[in-house]
Amino acid sequence: MKNFNSYRVFKRNDKELNPDGEYVLYWMQINRRFQYNFALEYAVGWANKLGKPLLILEAFSCDYPWATDRSHTFMMQGMKEHLDYATDQKLNYVSFVEKEAGQYKKLLFDLASNASVLITDEYPVFIMKERNREYPNEVKIPYYTVDSNGLIPLGLTEKDPYSAYFFRKIMQKHFVEAFTHPPKQNSLDELENNSKIELPQSIFDDLPDAENSLNNIPDFIEHLDIDHEVKPIEWMGTRAAGLGMLGQFISQALLEYDDKRNDPDEKKTSQLSPWLHFGKVSEYEIVKAVMEYQPEGWDLDKITFNKGSTGGFFNGNPNIDGFLDEVITWREVGFHFAHHRDDYDQFKSLPDWVLETMNEHRDDPREWIYSYDELKNSKTHDEIWNAAQTQLREEGIIHNYLRMLWGKKVIEWTPDPETALQYLIDLNNTYAIDGRDPNSYSGIFWCFGRFDRAWQERPIFGKLRYMTSESTRKKVKLKEYLNKYGSQKSLL
Repeated sequence: MKNFNSYRVFKRNDKELNPDGEYVLYWMQINRRFQYNFALEYAVGWANKLGKPLLILEAFSCDYPWATDRSHTFMMQGMKEHLDYATDQKLNYVSFVEKEAGQYKKLLFDLASNASVLITDEYPVFIMKERNREYPNEVKIPYYTVDSNGLIPLGLTEKDPYSAYFFRKIMQKHFVEAFTHPPKQNSLDELENNSKIELPQSIFDDLPDAENSLNNIPDFIEHLDIDHEVKPIEWMGTRAAGLGMLGQFISQALLEYDDKRNDPDEKKTSQLSPWLHFGKVSEYEIVKAVMEYQPEGWDLDKITFNKGSTGGFFNGNPNIDGFLDEVITWREVGFHFAHHRDDYDQFKSLPDWVLETMNEHRDDPREWIYSYDELKNSKTHDEIWNAAQTQLREEGIIHNYLRMLWGKKVIEWTPDPETALQYLIDLNNTYAIDGRDPNSYSGIFWCFGRFDRAWQERPIFGKLRYMTSESTRKKVKLKEYLNKYGSQKSLL
């Protein structure tokens, strides 16, 4: 029988091991943590098998799409934390932040030329997906990607899930096996060869000094050719900050999550997505931590397969069960969809019924049409939408419930659905600290019918699910939220 976690490993080329390689190279692309990391664990296994030391490369490019001071600062804060930890633990760790396009790739390939094998992170969207398609053909050594993104291995699904219900059945079938085959907490403790790797200084000639850049983040970023209008947020991009947010959520919100998560004024959402996106905290340790708060006497034997229904699976505290469904089912369905679909971010990837109904209503008259700049700057007639966009622009997040309304209204206020989709992707990926993520694309495309069903037909929306600010105002508590973010006056 196939080992469960082998579904996480993808061999990307057929190159031979380099017998003269000095080390095994682990290239940390997106799951940027030293703990609970399947890819790092796999790299340690290779190093032990070959009797070689392990070199860890963590780098950051400057020419990625939607690059901003916000994303750069958050990422570099986490890299600084890693540099300090690696120095203290005497790890063979190379940290590098690119100043000019091309430096990152050159460094990676220089390091790979002296390695026996390269292991990196499997990730189904954005530049990581492109690199993992192209780079295996260019390096001269075996190239493996390893999925450390969630509980259910990406290799376990055979096709893109068309609904959360469909994926939830897969999750329920495999949850116990996935949860009981976790990543090791500290796989580096098992590394057998800890000898120091002496890298040629010539590799680093003409490259910016990593330690200096990470100790002077604002000064370094100031000179990069990225979007400087999108400012850093208050949250720190470190693992310590992510674990702190997890602890805060458990102590202050978890046991009221299902009852109050949709009310912005209640502040009962987890707010963990930034650290999940950058891989600072693993989904497994979040699930493990919250499950420890199930009622006394609860254990895995209480779980019952429920054919994809949202209730009656975990059979524990309904607030915890509701959160687990969000962080596992609703987060991971987007990863599995994108893993099987190269067009995950394209309008054509929507279900046939959506394409048909959108086409039938594309010429419906719109009362309001806004430009991208008007939307970006919260210059609409809608107070609630303006507040949500202001929160996104200033803080890098939108309250989970309001994010759905935020997306739906842009469909209504743009000339056609393709324009609406591009505006939403650009707004989200520019301002959201957790943008450029499979979960981000799930949220945006859900507004267009992905993972949803047909509803009553309406103008503009056709058979898409419809949401209004008026119904939202009646349904959830917004007074404090609007007082904080509603300073942008509406046009009415």
